Amino acid sequence: MRVIIYGAGAVGSVLGGRLAQSGADVVMVARPAHVDAIAAGGLRLRTAHGVDVITVPAVTSLDSLTPGPDDVVLITAKTQDTPLIHDALLAWNASVRVVCGTNGVEHERMALRRFRHVYAMVIQLPAQFEKPGEVTALFGPTNALVDVGRYPTGVDATVSELVRLLATSPAIECEPDPAVMVKKHAKLLMNLTNAADGACGLGGRRARVAAEAIAEGRLVYEAAGIVHEQRADLAAHYAARLATMKFQVPEGDTFLGGSTWQSLAKGATSLETDYFNGEILLHARLHGIATPANDFLLELSARMLHERIPAGFTTVAQLDADWEATLSGRPAP
Repeated sequence: MRVIIYGAGAVGSVLGGRLAQSGADVVMVARPAHVDAIAAGGLRLRTAHGVDVITVPAVTSLDSLTPGPDDVVLITAKTQDTPLIHDALLAWNASVRVVCGTNGVEHERMALRRFRHVYAMVIQLPAQFEKPGEVTALFGPTNALVDVGRYPTGVDATVSELVRLLATSPAIECEPDPAVMVKKHAKLLMNLTNAADGACGLGGRRARVAAEAIAEGRLVYEAAGIVHEQRADLAAHYAARLATMKFQVPEGDTFLGGSTWQSLAKGATSLETDYFNGEILLHARLHGIATPANDFLLELSARMLHERIPAGFTTVAQLDADWEATLSGRPAP
């Protein structure tokens, strides 16, 4: 199996680097500056324990690669960027197997409209893209917990082989999961706090509006019949695996916010929140449920994006004051 990681930023580069270290056949598709830096000096994968310099093939386009029968394309880009990736894949090899390594749950549905063989991957991997050619994994001793299943359900030979490759790579914990979308829906609840994180930094996840957004998400899931909780024994097993991931930030580094914060800090022109809070709003509107916290956070992220408001522009207290003013119909203080 050749694993082609498309959209190799922080997350994709950590996975690609670790796969390369295990001897897997892996290629990363990334932006030109990142590819050039890797070609010149290898991929620098930083952790709290030092720097691994890894030789890993990287290209800027699928046109540099000849399609093979054993190819699997793992997409680790943002959901909003996947339609163009799908276009490129269809032109390159319409029968390729596609693994959705994105946050949220919309990418799998989008991919299944265009590809016969679609797989879902839930990824727990806090990481930062430091500069071209260099990424930082922020948790250890396990850098990444990555589970895979066929979409919408099931496990097949492709899943088994991909899991084997990942599970035998350094600092990666991976298992097959025939119901992996349950975990992806659970992770989506946590991603409902990303907008608050972008506005306040990591503390935003503890804001009252963030907690209310998660509570709304649970109500919406119940109304829509969406399963997001594992059986007790499976949940305990997953929690034990997650416990092997602890914050281990390299000395001198700071970790100020998650993926939405990082996108805003880099001047992104789009955000994933349409597929986080927006996913909840979609089902809420279909089922006639009020979700004011998710409305507030989606509108906040849109305003930050379009008005170029910097990441971390406010405090948790101010964010909650703005939220409460919105609820009461008062002008925000």
